[in-house]
Amino acid sequence: MSRNCVLAIDAGSSGCRALIFDLQGRIVSSAQQTWVYDTPAEIAPLGRQFNPGHFWNIICRLINQAIMKSAVAPSQIAAVSTASQRQGVVFLDREGNELYAGPNTDLRALLEGFSIDSEFGSDIHRITGHTPSFLFAPAKLRWFKNNSPRTYGQVATVLSINNWIIYRLCGRPFGELSSAADTGLVDIRDAGWSSQLLRMLDIPRTICPEMRTAGTCVGEVTAAVSAQTGLAAGTPVVIGGGDTQCALLGMGVEDQAQVGIVAGWSASVQMVTTQPIIDHEGKIWSGCHVLPGRWILESNAAEAGGAYAWLKSLLFDDDTSNAQKDPYAFMDRLAEESPPGAEGVLAFIGPRLMNMTRLKPSLGGFILPITPSVTGIERKHLIRAAMENLCFAFKANCDQLTEVSHLKADTVAIGGGLAQSGAMVRMLSDILGRPLVCADVPQVTSCGVAMCAAVGAGIYPNLEVAARAMRPQARVVEPNEDNSRQYTKYYDRWMRTSTWLENLIEEIG
Repeated sequence: MSRNCVLAIDAGSSGCRALIFDLQGRIVSSAQQTWVYDTPAEIAPLGRQFNPGHFWNIICRLINQAIMKSAVAPSQIAAVSTASQRQGVVFLDREGNELYAGPNTDLRALLEGFSIDSEFGSDIHRITGHTPSFLFAPAKLRWFKNNSPRTYGQVATVLSINNWIIYRLCGRPFGELSSAADTGLVDIRDAGWSSQLLRMLDIPRTICPEMRTAGTCVGEVTAAVSAQTGLAAGTPVVIGGGDTQCALLGMGVEDQAQVGIVAGWSASVQMVTTQPIIDHEGKIWSGCHVLPGRWILESNAAEAGGAYAWLKSLLFDDDTSNAQKDPYAFMDRLAEESPPGAEGVLAFIGPRLMNMTRLKPSLGGFILPITPSVTGIERKHLIRAAMENLCFAFKANCDQLTEVSHLKADTVAIGGGLAQSGAMVRMLSDILGRPLVCADVPQVTSCGVAMCAAVGAGIYPNLEVAARAMRPQARVVEPNEDNSRQYTKYYDRWMRTSTWLENLIEEIG
């Protein structure tokens, strides 16, 4: 029987999904489930971790469900590959047992990270393109060294979450550059583990697994995993990458100065470069693409879909009208009933300009014209303002990429759940004042993972060819010139108010 499908596993911050794709990049079936992290008393309130056995059982169940829903025989699945949330890591002992599994929201190592940065911060940012250190593996290793030396002494391997899934599937640990770069252990200029950083922080080199390129077959599904998942034993297991980098691949963002906005729960705004570029002010991050010889410069808008979901729940969770059947579509319609500028309402509910040198909280919420009862402010204005908050933050981060890179954005593409909002996409094109390429499916990360799987299975010779063959349909949204002219002043007002709110919290303590 011919192998005419691939399986993609996307282990995100809020949950996991397993999808089966055909070789033209069309989704055959999918299964997904949210998951919840633990906060034991000894790491409360900032610590987060997960039970690897429990999460692995969820992954196995989702794979099985995707296969059953697809009516695809396991023997038809040519390969399996993975992507995951960045910064999350798993520590293994010498026997391959998990000692620690933590998501990107685990902040237990806050003090250790500050200590590392006070001593080595400029060197770390120059080497890795990432600070502050409390988000990354070296600080978590130091936390265990300080708080659980016995556990620390057992750490033999550090894996990103997607590479931990690879390890579970085939029994062999490997690293992959795009995801490893977000562990804080990689020299992005050399595109490999940083010997200098490991010496500087007294971390043994042996914890870093052998590095492989995304799209490389590294093993086969074991008999035990076959029994757990329904996959055929011997199915090729292929290295994937970081979730946002796989999303760039899925959207076709692969050439110099192309920008991709991955607009999900959070919103990463990334520019592709052909040389590593480091922001010497340390405001934004640098990393590696899944494509060889490509790097990324990242200016992240932070919580985006999460903030919009909060507004949706606030306005509609108790709504028993027809709006509750599809509240996001209803919000789209309401937003379009409000003019640009939302009748003077400004929103600051999460999305913002990235600045990793300023980690203090800032004030936020809605700023309304005085008085709202007289000016007639309604739900549609709040929704419009929240959408404009998203789009203003995306533009601000795009502009910051241009400022740091000295490269004018060639094309701007957007994908992810938020990109399914027609009103938001049109608004963003107006605010950017340029055409916007929008993926027609929200699962752009999984599309990129499927491309990796197809290359590792030998179906396509490399990721570039796979991307051309399997890329989802996209549409180009053109800006409305009149709206773009209006948004010039509204964007300037939002930016000035955002700065004022950041400074205000300093004044009021």
